Amino acid sequence: MELDNQRPVILLVDDEEMVLNALSRVLANSEWDVLVADSGAQALEIMARRPIALIISDQRMPEMNGLELLNAVKKEYPDTVRIIMTGYAEMDVVVKAINQGEVYRFFTKPWNSSELLETIREVLQKQSESYGRISSYSDQLARANLETVMALAEAIELKDHYTKGHCSRVRDYSLRMAMALNLSEDFCRDLVYASLLHDCGKIGVSETILNINGPLNDEQYREVQRHPVLGFEITCKIDYLRPASIIIRQHHERWDGAGYPDHLQALEISLGARIVAVADSFDAMTSSRPYRRAFDFKYAIQELLDNRGSQFDPELVDLFVSLLEQEVKESEKFKDHLRLLLVGVTPEKIAELENSLPAARYELIAVDSLAQARARLDEVDMIICVLQLVDGEGAAFLADCRQLHPQIIRIMLIERQDMENLAETVNNAGLYAFMIRPLRPAEVQALVENAFEWRRMAQALHL
Repeated sequence: MELDNQRPVILLVDDEEMVLNALSRVLANSEWDVLVADSGAQALEIMARRPIALIISDQRMPEMNGLELLNAVKKEYPDTVRIIMTGYAEMDVVVKAINQGEVYRFFTKPWNSSELLETIREVLQKQSESYGRISSYSDQLARANLETVMALAEAIELKDHYTKGHCSRVRDYSLRMAMALNLSEDFCRDLVYASLLHDCGKIGVSETILNINGPLNDEQYREVQRHPVLGFEITCKIDYLRPASIIIRQHHERWDGAGYPDHLQALEISLGARIVAVADSFDAMTSSRPYRRAFDFKYAIQELLDNRGSQFDPELVDLFVSLLEQEVKESEKFKDHLRLLLVGVTPEKIAELENSLPAARYELIAVDSLAQARARLDEVDMIICVLQLVDGEGAAFLADCRQLHPQIIRIMLIERQDMENLAETVNNAGLYAFMIRPLRPAEVQALVENAFEWRRMAQALHL
């Protein structure tokens, strides 16, 4: 059958012909085209030949199950929306997949056809609006495979575990300056790559040196100073990273010419490298290192001001400081903790969360009812809510929050026995993730930190 390339294509994957036929009848209309595959391997063959807007896969299939297939799709075709069909017995596996971003939504068998159609129309409509709204900047990011850059940045942070989150924060600070300067989309794209990968040359530096608990001797310092050149050599061979490679090489140059590796000065240093130098130094000062604790923001800002015109481009320092001061005035972001609203959470569970999240970073606000929760929505960054409360259902409350306060991250706290009724909650409330008891401190902290990292990235790219 000849398909219209202008219409979105939905790919159905199931090893049971009866199920494929039933789904095909449900989805038969003029809004989209439908293709079918009876295995994960066949599905990947189809996707290699043509773009697929949405894939719906069964979980239980021989050779390659649904989650394995959708994980492969996520890596190779990140723009394809992924939905899975599953039975109740497999629910905790599916919840894990949702938490890790491998699956967008799920439906349990037997499915509700009207809900399925409504979800598909909603997803494809959002996808269409997103393609129309996002500029060529983000299109180029996708084509150049931002996920690969992020993976390499994560590898850098694994090498030097004291810098966890550093690359992402440098990206945020750098992009903020670039946007304030109204720089081009191409420049911003290259700056994102460079800021994420500015320390990629540390892959070639000994971990022993990177994690020394004290000052370096001359030989060790010379070894660390190799990382901008090593990073340049890694990235300059890749076409889409070539402009970023210049920034990576130059990000330790100084305005007065006393930097390294090439002793450039003032405007000889690329604008991108001058931006990253400010962002990198500020985040390094405000992050803990093996040999010292983090400095507070006021101290770090004063250090930037003291070194404007010597280490840093003076105009960029002034811009960056003004941006930080503006944010302090608008939201008190750098004074207040991130506020987590716990709705209907028992004292025992509150204690578990308190043990999992550092008090210096997160403030937990506990309320017993939805009425109390609604009164606090304007002051919180995340909601962690249980399913049932004294005055209503948590799922309906989170669905309302999705409409009225979309900037608040929404998480549902559940028990394992609650998992069989989660499809509607996921679909309507737009949850970021679930927390399933018993809570493990490392997993809770990672989930919360990843949620805020996701929000920062989405805000930076205006998504």
